Amino acid sequence: MNNSDSVFQMVPPSVVNAVAKICDSKGALTRLEGLVVSHQLEALPLFQTVGWARFRDNVRHDYESHDFVAIRGFSAEQGGAALLVALRTIGESLRTFRGGKVVKHFKMSPWTRELSHTLRAGEFHTDHSTQICPPAVTGIQCLEPDPGTPKSGLLWIARLSDLLEHFETADCKGAGRFLMDEETTMLSDRSSSSWTGNLVSNGTIRYHPETIRAAARRSGNSCKDIDKHISAIENAALERAIPLALNRGDLALISNHRALHRRGKSSVVFKNYPTEFESRRVAVAHATKERRHT
Repeated sequence: MNNSDSVFQMVPPSVVNAVAKICDSKGALTRLEGLVVSHQLEALPLFQTVGWARFRDNVRHDYESHDFVAIRGFSAEQGGAALLVALRTIGESLRTFRGGKVVKHFKMSPWTRELSHTLRAGEFHTDHSTQICPPAVTGIQCLEPDPGTPKSGLLWIARLSDLLEHFETADCKGAGRFLMDEETTMLSDRSSSSWTGNLVSNGTIRYHPETIRAAARRSGNSCKDIDKHISAIENAALERAIPLALNRGDLALISNHRALHRRGKSSVVFKNYPTEFESRRVAVAHATKERRHT
């Protein structure tokens, strides 16, 4: 499917202006993260306005219909502060990590092989798959677009329902059984956390190819059959996925339980070789739970 601007939900001007007053001042992200930690974010006057309620309901409708929503119109100032606010449309609670932080930042680099920073295309996955309870929603905001956009740096999103439908009719049904019927272990080399179970269960998925390979290597098993399944899943997801070209400020809220996502191959433009360059830069945050529909 080709990317189209029609995929994006536009933020009403009244909401843009109200969010800008909160998010565009110096230190806004740190202040908002402090409100998350102290459980006071919901008390912001913005969330009590009619304009926000209408915007929130429209976002929820798109999200519930497609398992993701793409939003255009927010500012990218202050390192993704607007992402933190936008996540509240879907997320009941936000995930924090060391130091009371909510938002992480990633800049693509030609000098690393780290999965989150490399220019190489990533694989379809869900986030924090080895945790006991993976977050429910992944939020990604573009702080600086890929210099080669829309030909590079695309965000691809594939719904679980579309993936399972594919495997019901495709010749590679072994990959479908791998997802739904086989017990699989995932292991994070970085955190040493692990999880074992069915990758797809009760209409949700947890899936990260590199952690599946890591567990196989740790146990001394061959990755040959696993790589065959991963390749089939990757091809099926790519065939059904929606590509998004994110401009500065654009964001996507993606179900981390009912969809996979991946980053396409990224590009770089050097300003002063080898240390100064322009590349894709994003802010990422997670909601631990989805809001209950009312």
